[in-house]
Amino acid sequence: MNPKIIAERDNTLILFEAGNVITVPNNSYNQVKYREHKGDRIFYEFNDDSYVQETYDNGIFNTSLNGETLQIRDSFSICDAIKEHKKDSNDKSFEKLFKKQYFIEKKSELMKEMIEVFGDRVKMVEKDDTPTNYIVDERFMVNDVGESHYLSDFGQWSFLCTVAQGNLSKMSINTKIGELELGSTELTIMGKIGFLLAPDITDNVFFHQLSDKMQSVLKAELEFDSAKVVGV
Repeated sequence: MNPKIIAERDNTLILFEAGNVITVPNNSYNQVKYREHKGDRIFYEFNDDSYVQETYDNGIFNTSLNGETLQIRDSFSICDAIKEHKKDSNDKSFEKLFKKQYFIEKKSELMKEMIEVFGDRVKMVEKDDTPTNYIVDERFMVNDVGESHYLSDFGQWSFLCTVAQGNLSKMSINTKIGELELGSTELTIMGKIGFLLAPDITDNVFFHQLSDKMQSVLKAELEFDSAKVVGV
């Protein structure tokens, strides 16, 4: 016998099932679960290309968007999206939730695709149980939380205070499920990589953190590039 809602209060739903009275929190998940699906597993189609199917574990959903599948455990957001779609056929909430989780799970693959534009100058280094690092010209590094480092004269990575340059308000990448916008951390990573590829040696805060040897190398490279431009 499926549970039946026999009373509703601000904070709880009171259910009757197989002769027992049960109380559960009055939230979006339990509203959809017990009011609309009578306690059965939740299944809902937003359109022909997107749906959610609750697994046999309550609150865990197999989801699909444009042929891509994910498992999402945020039952409240899933059910909020269902309720919103039932109200006005708006599936943007589900799409936003799916894209957010998709980026988290596919971050490594997507960031690798993003840095391909820099060619061999930027390498993505991944190791088990260690953060992902982005090595720039074998002398700078940006880690997966957007912190910069430079390679010291002793071959060790030293912290480097840098500020991401340019307009970093938005950056996106096209994927199988449509356009995905980068989060703030990924925007910072891309901005700092861009800066370190063409470092501004007139930025004293940045430049004077470097060793004398690296300062000399950067100055020489700038002079060489300037000479080439003049000679053209």
